[in-house]
Amino acid sequence: MRTVASWRSAAAAAALAFMAFAALAEPDFKPWKGKASLPLVRNDIEGRTVDLKSMRGRVLVVNFWATWCEPCRDEMPALQRLRDRFAGKAVEVITVNFGESPEKIAQFMAREKLALPVIVDTQKETANDWGVRGLPTTFLVDASGRVRYSVFGQLEWDDGPSLALVDKLVAEAPRARR
Repeated sequence: MRTVASWRSAAAAAALAFMAFAALAEPDFKPWKGKASLPLVRNDIEGRTVDLKSMRGRVLVVNFWATWCEPCRDEMPALQRLRDRFAGKAVEVITVNFGESPEKIAQFMAREKLALPVIVDTQKETANDWGVRGLPTTFLVDASGRVRYSVFGQLEWDDGPSLALVDKLVAEAPRARR
């Protein structure tokens, strides 16, 4: 016969197991309900102007991150693999750094051997325009320039729902632009 203490212990263990599973589960993409097109015209870490409007015709994965954010740092290699996977296709991975200097960002990218485009948002204006409330946050933009999905949290981009959504947006893109 179980005592109240043993029931509580079993319930606590079950709750911890559920929370551990939930933490490992991939975050859910939410259909975007905000403005269809969001502005993004900023300099990258090399000082070149990047304008998302010039990237119409490509599916964009726009990831907001910072070097001090552990889940962001952990996600960066997966974003690099995603970019490599779609090299030569109409998909681009764009990262937007949240509030750090170009020098600090460049040191991190070099140390981690990452070759992702990084837009600098030192004043966090772009993050504010896009409604970013936590890091990492990722948006999927279709080939017509419409924001379609957003997700908060670290993702694995090698397979699963995140890759399936990118593939879906690529399949929807006009054939002439793929």
